[in-house]
Amino acid sequence: MAQRILEYATLSCVTSTGETRLYLIRHGETSRRGFCNGHLDEPLTPNGITEIEAVAQRLPRVEFTALYASDLGRAIQSADILGRVLNIRPIISPPLREKCFGEWEGLPQAEIQRRFPGEWEEWVVNPADAKPTGGETCREMAARVLPVIEQIIKRHLGEKVAIVAHGGVNRVILCHALGLDLRYMERIAQRHAALNIIEFVDEAVTVQLMNG
Repeated sequence: MAQRILEYATLSCVTSTGETRLYLIRHGETSRRGFCNGHLDEPLTPNGITEIEAVAQRLPRVEFTALYASDLGRAIQSADILGRVLNIRPIISPPLREKCFGEWEGLPQAEIQRRFPGEWEEWVVNPADAKPTGGETCREMAARVLPVIEQIIKRHLGEKVAIVAHGGVNRVILCHALGLDLRYMERIAQRHAALNIIEFVDEAVTVQLMNG
């Protein structure tokens, strides 16, 4: 088993100035070319815009000090919608982008299974360590995502911060908050525009809301 990239117990130890809350949001619905978009840059659909606007209307009374977003267009577009409602400018963070699925991106599932049968079987059995041709594993994704989350928490102790990212990125963060190995990440649902809330108080880490 690969070594855990980041222990959230370590993160919680730095939050000594009251309650720190991360509002972790998945981008709104996009067009999907195949099994996954990964690093392909698809804009939000009209329904995706509506989904994010609905999330924004749930948050206007929350006093956010920062709003971070992945550098992929669907996340930036979602963050811009949120930022207009919350009156805060998004900070773009490239390490928060979705997992790279390499040559799988844009392909239908049946085509992936035909062209990469061994890789698909590994993905089904153990998504944490499966590595599509030309792509990255989820553990490699975690290696770039989790240090950024640690930096954000340290920078915003005792504050409320919103992060707009992706299904895979959110699952990585939630797995670590819950103490789950990444091989179980696909058991966590993340619909489009899902809202998750993670709270850090002293040494305690609590997932207050998931896939809301």
